[in-house]
Amino acid sequence: MGLKELRKKLKNLTFGVFTTSIDLVLFIIFILIEAGHSPAEMRSLLKSQKIFSKLFLKRKDRIIRDAIYRAQRKGWIEIDLNLTKEGKKRLKGLLPEVLSIRKWDGNWYLVIFDIPEKMKRIRNILRETLKRLGFAQLQASVWISPFNYFGVVKEIVKEYKLNNYVILAITDKLGEESSKALAERLWNLEKINLEYAEIISQYKKAKEEEKFWLKFKYYDTLKKDPQLPEELLPDRWYGKNIHLLFKKRPSL
Repeated sequence: MGLKELRKKLKNLTFGVFTTSIDLVLFIIFILIEAGHSPAEMRSLLKSQKIFSKLFLKRKDRIIRDAIYRAQRKGWIEIDLNLTKEGKKRLKGLLPEVLSIRKWDGNWYLVIFDIPEKMKRIRNILRETLKRLGFAQLQASVWISPFNYFGVVKEIVKEYKLNNYVILAITDKLGEESSKALAERLWNLEKINLEYAEIISQYKKAKEEEKFWLKFKYYDTLKKDPQLPEELLPDRWYGKNIHLLFKKRPSL
């Protein structure tokens, strides 16, 4: 992949793992610190904007300056560009983690709901919670997970008085598909696996500077990975390989 194509891909990642330019700046500063750059070296890199050139193709001077200024105003970075305790806390909450391998008990856990339109806000709260927990949407208002998160769901049902609108169910079989085929389809595992394979391939041929930016791509894909049990993953799953490749997650 040429530099032009890499820049184009990485530009979109700014709004993948990091939804704002401030969060992107926090991550880059932390990586620079991990790489052993002194405050003076970091300031020089940021001032020259060289480190950001792959992500911001237009107005990068203003974007970087405003992001650093706002991060300092929020108390996330110090004048010398070191991350504060609150800045590290902010960054830790943004980066997806590689979870411990979880065994599957062979059951699917279903959350089925029919919440009236007048309760749309509450319905959205439930839906966003299911997404955060890694549930996949089987049908319009039917969500499934191989993990038992019913405790969390029951708390929401109780808090918002949804007993008449939500059904929880457990089954070891859904339709005619095998569980493995169902998981691959619902979570789009083939696409995630291809992205992992591409990153590994690029990493092996990349120069040090390009490896730095491939971390963004890795975290962006990791955020989409439901990290399902091994029994539900494709036969040749590149997740294991790439997690070892990037196993040093920023120690915040």
